[in-house]
Amino acid sequence: MSKSAPSDLSRINLLDPKDVIVNKIKRCKTDSLPGLEFDNPERPECKNLLSVYQIITGKTKEEVVSECQDMNWGTFKATLTDALIDHLQPIQVRYEEIMSDPGYLDSILLDGAGKASEIADATLNNVYQAMGFLRR
Repeated sequence: MSKSAPSDLSRINLLDPKDVIVNKIKRCKTDSLPGLEFDNPERPECKNLLSVYQIITGKTKEEVVSECQDMNWGTFKATLTDALIDHLQPIQVRYEEIMSDPGYLDSILLDGAGKASEIADATLNNVYQAMGFLRR
Protein backbone atom coordinates (compact mmCIF):
# COMPACT_ATOMS: atom_id res chain seq x y z
CA MET A 1 0.00 0.00 0.00
CA SER A 2 1.45 3.32 -1.06
CA LYS A 3 -0.35 6.64 -1.28
CA SER A 4 2.32 8.12 -3.54
CA ALA A 5 2.48 5.34 -6.14
CA PRO A 6 0.76 6.24 -9.40
CA SER A 7 -1.36 3.08 -9.53
CA ASP A 8 -4.73 3.30 -7.82
CA LEU A 9 -4.28 -0.37 -6.88
CA SER A 10 -1.41 0.60 -4.57
CA ARG A 11 -3.67 2.12 -1.92
CA ILE A 12 -7.09 2.01 -0.32
CA ASN A 13 -8.88 5.29 -0.97
CA LEU A 14 -11.33 6.64 1.59
CA LEU A 15 -14.19 6.43 -0.88
CA ASP A 16 -13.39 3.05 -2.43
CA PRO A 17 -16.52 0.88 -2.59
CA LYS A 18 -16.52 -2.48 -0.83
CA ASP A 19 -15.92 -4.52 -3.99
CA VAL A 20 -12.90 -2.38 -4.89
CA ILE A 21 -11.43 -2.79 -1.40
CA VAL A 22 -11.94 -6.56 -1.61
CA ASN A 23 -10.18 -6.66 -4.98
CA LYS A 24 -7.28 -4.46 -3.86
CA ILE A 25 -6.62 -6.54 -0.75
CA LYS A 26 -6.85 -9.79 -2.71
CA ARG A 27 -4.22 -8.44 -5.10
CA CYS A 28 -1.76 -7.38 -2.39
CA LYS A 29 1.64 -8.95 -2.78
CA THR A 30 2.25 -11.74 -0.29
CA ASP A 31 4.71 -14.57 0.16
CA SER A 32 4.40 -18.30 0.70
CA LEU A 33 5.91 -18.42 4.19
CA PRO A 34 3.68 -19.75 6.97
CA GLY A 35 2.34 -17.38 9.62
CA LEU A 36 2.45 -13.61 9.74
CA GLU A 37 5.06 -11.50 11.49
CA PHE A 38 5.94 -7.85 11.97
CA ASP A 39 9.66 -7.93 12.51
CA ASN A 40 11.08 -9.98 9.66
CA PRO A 41 12.95 -7.62 7.30
CA GLU A 42 12.62 -10.19 4.52
CA ARG A 43 8.81 -9.83 4.64
CA PRO A 44 8.07 -6.11 4.16
CA GLU A 45 4.62 -6.79 2.70
CA CYS A 46 3.73 -8.68 5.86
CA LYS A 47 4.76 -5.79 8.08
CA ASN A 48 2.92 -3.35 5.82
CA LEU A 49 -0.41 -5.18 5.88
CA LEU A 50 -0.18 -5.98 9.59
CA SER A 51 0.54 -2.30 10.26
CA VAL A 52 -2.53 -1.26 8.28
CA TYR A 53 -4.60 -3.73 10.28
CA GLN A 54 -3.13 -2.47 13.55
CA ILE A 55 -3.90 1.15 12.72
CA ILE A 56 -7.47 0.67 11.56
CA THR A 57 -8.41 -1.64 14.43
CA GLY A 58 -6.66 0.39 17.12
CA LYS A 59 -5.03 -2.75 18.47
CA THR A 60 -1.54 -2.86 19.87
CA LYS A 61 1.24 -4.54 17.96
CA GLU A 62 1.22 -7.35 20.51
CA GLU A 63 -2.53 -7.88 20.08
CA VAL A 64 -2.15 -8.05 16.31
CA VAL A 65 0.75 -10.50 16.58
CA SER A 66 -1.22 -12.69 18.96
CA GLU A 67 -4.28 -12.65 16.72
CA CYS A 68 -2.56 -13.08 13.37
CA GLN A 69 0.68 -14.99 13.88
CA ASP A 70 -0.85 -18.35 12.97
CA MET A 71 -3.10 -17.08 10.15
CA ASN A 72 -2.49 -17.81 6.52
CA TRP A 73 -2.70 -15.01 3.97
CA GLY A 74 -6.18 -15.95 2.79
CA THR A 75 -7.63 -15.73 6.28
CA PHE A 76 -5.75 -12.55 7.12
CA LYS A 77 -6.72 -10.79 3.90
CA ALA A 78 -10.39 -11.48 4.62
CA THR A 79 -9.94 -10.18 8.18
CA LEU A 80 -8.13 -7.07 6.93
CA THR A 81 -10.77 -6.45 4.26
CA ASP A 82 -13.61 -6.64 6.78
CA ALA A 83 -11.77 -4.31 9.16
CA LEU A 84 -11.08 -1.78 6.39
CA ILE A 85 -14.68 -1.78 5.20
CA ASP A 86 -15.96 -1.34 8.77
CA HIS A 87 -13.45 1.44 9.43
CA LEU A 88 -14.23 3.38 6.25
CA GLN A 89 -18.01 2.97 6.31
CA PRO A 90 -18.78 5.91 8.67
CA ILE A 91 -16.45 8.17 6.68
CA GLN A 92 -18.15 7.22 3.44
CA VAL A 93 -21.63 7.71 4.91
CA ARG A 94 -20.73 11.17 6.20
CA TYR A 95 -19.15 12.10 2.86
CA GLU A 96 -22.35 11.14 1.05
CA GLU A 97 -24.43 13.17 3.52
CA ILE A 98 -22.30 16.26 2.96
CA MET A 99 -22.14 15.90 -0.80
CA SER A 100 -25.89 15.39 -1.08
CA ASP A 101 -26.57 18.80 0.49
CA PRO A 102 -24.82 21.50 -1.57
CA GLY A 103 -26.33 24.27 0.56
CA TYR A 104 -24.73 22.86 3.69
CA LEU A 105 -21.38 22.51 1.97
CA ASP A 106 -21.58 26.07 0.61
CA SER A 107 -22.38 27.41 4.10
CA ILE A 108 -19.35 25.62 5.57
CA LEU A 109 -17.12 27.01 2.84
CA LEU A 110 -18.51 30.52 3.30
CA ASP A 111 -18.03 30.35 7.07
CA GLY A 112 -14.45 29.13 6.62
CA ALA A 113 -13.72 31.89 4.12
CA GLY A 114 -15.00 34.48 6.60
CA LYS A 115 -12.80 33.14 9.39
CA ALA A 116 -9.77 33.00 7.09
CA SER A 117 -10.41 36.57 5.98
CA GLU A 118 -10.50 37.81 9.59
CA ILE A 119 -7.20 36.11 10.36
CA ALA A 120 -5.62 37.39 7.14
CA ASP A 121 -6.79 40.95 7.85
CA ALA A 122 -5.27 40.88 11.33
CA THR A 123 -2.00 39.51 9.96
CA LEU A 124 -1.91 42.08 7.19
CA ASN A 125 -2.57 44.90 9.67
CA ASN A 126 0.38 43.69 11.75
CA VAL A 127 2.59 43.63 8.67
CA TYR A 128 1.53 47.14 7.65
CA GLN A 129 2.23 48.44 11.16
CA ALA A 130 5.59 46.69 11.37
CA MET A 131 6.66 48.18 8.04
CA GLY A 132 5.24 51.62 8.77
CA PHE A 133 2.71 51.57 5.93
CA LEU A 134 -0.73 53.07 6.10
CA ARG A 135 -3.64 50.74 5.50
CA ARG A 136 -6.07 51.88 2.82
